[in-house]
Amino acid sequence: MATWDAEAARKKQDAALDKWAAAEGLPFPNEEAKNAYTYRAGLFRDAIQLKKSPDRVPAYVNVTFAPIFMTGRTGKQAMYEPEECGKAYLEFAQTYQPDGVGSPHLIGYGPALEKLGYKTFKWPGYNLADDAPYQYVEEEWMARSDYDALISDPSDFLMRTYIPKVFKNLAPLANTAPLYGTAEMVTQSEWFVSLGTPEVQEAYKVILDAAKDNFEWFQVMLKYNIQMALSGFPGYAGGATIAPFDYIGDTLRGTTNLLMDMFRCPEKVEMATERLVMPMLNWALSGVRATGNPMVFIPLHKGADGFMSLPQFERFYWKTLKVLMRKLAEHGCVPCPFVEGAYNERLDYLEEMSDIRCVYWLDKTDMVEARKRLGGKVCLGGGFPVSTLLTGSPAKVKDETKKLLDLAMGDGGYILGCGCALDEGKDDTMHAFFETGREYGKY
Repeated sequence: MATWDAEAARKKQDAALDKWAAAEGLPFPNEEAKNAYTYRAGLFRDAIQLKKSPDRVPAYVNVTFAPIFMTGRTGKQAMYEPEECGKAYLEFAQTYQPDGVGSPHLIGYGPALEKLGYKTFKWPGYNLADDAPYQYVEEEWMARSDYDALISDPSDFLMRTYIPKVFKNLAPLANTAPLYGTAEMVTQSEWFVSLGTPEVQEAYKVILDAAKDNFEWFQVMLKYNIQMALSGFPGYAGGATIAPFDYIGDTLRGTTNLLMDMFRCPEKVEMATERLVMPMLNWALSGVRATGNPMVFIPLHKGADGFMSLPQFERFYWKTLKVLMRKLAEHGCVPCPFVEGAYNERLDYLEEMSDIRCVYWLDKTDMVEARKRLGGKVCLGGGFPVSTLLTGSPAKVKDETKKLLDLAMGDGGYILGCGCALDEGKDDTMHAFFETGREYGKY
């Protein structure tokens, strides 16, 4: 078993950050745009590398539907009119001048989802009001009896059990044979025969049709991602993944079932989280390789204080998340966990990762204590309450932003941001937030 080498991992991370911040190969229209990009990307790099003399604190807010609604568009437009979705994100960047931007592709494409018969979300223009954001539908998409199948072969389980359940029009895929028989000439026909049934043939026609829609939609999203970059706005994250425990709880078993599984079949839960480390790593690496951006967004959905005891957190949640973060670092990636809820009781665990480059985006964790414990060791981000941004006055937002900067910025290693993703926003307070960050976030 290879020895963990934190120094080697940091060197790879720093090299990847430097390459990303240099923006090599991007065809900027002029020097002004290039300088704006490299300056903003450099702010993130310096914060992540804990440099003591950056120019100022970078500022970024994670958004979903906020750019859509703030530019007068509807949720239905966002999910059914790709150009309108991309334009909204570009307009948001140009209007508020954040130091990093998200991608409009995270909104999703309604027509393709309809063709597939997607069950795990409801979305505007289909089964929600036109002016709503999308909503997750949590159900038991994996039976407790399926743990062995998941542990044995996650890809086979997803293809022949999970996907047929969550995509109504792909249900026939449950009747296909495993791929392994294709290794021998005398047995390969079993798999192909299973694909030849009329029902499976129709399912694959749906896949090809939805794939064509998604490909064409993504070309529009990519166009606007490139426009934002060439206008001087770097993308915040190049890849994404989730903690193995969250993958089971969010996507497969559902929260209630997984919590009961921790008592009914704890060994299976533990084995499944361990089995999912490499798939979660490969998911992240695919995005990083495609974008050249080493930062990996990891929303932590079920690890907060009060959700489970500290021994349970260590056994079921943190053990595999820690391995995943270290493996990301070994590949030169920068893990960016979105620490949802409060982690005031779990700061000891977060501190364990202070030997690599990472960013902890904080929601309700005490920023004073977090800065005391983690400041100068890892980069911190977030901490600004979304409620203030949505309901406060510009003066209130300005005052609270200054207070947060005083608490959190120290002499480096902080990114100004909110405690969660924004489905909505206000023009005057958004301006106040970013303008105050640029003015008062200077070192």
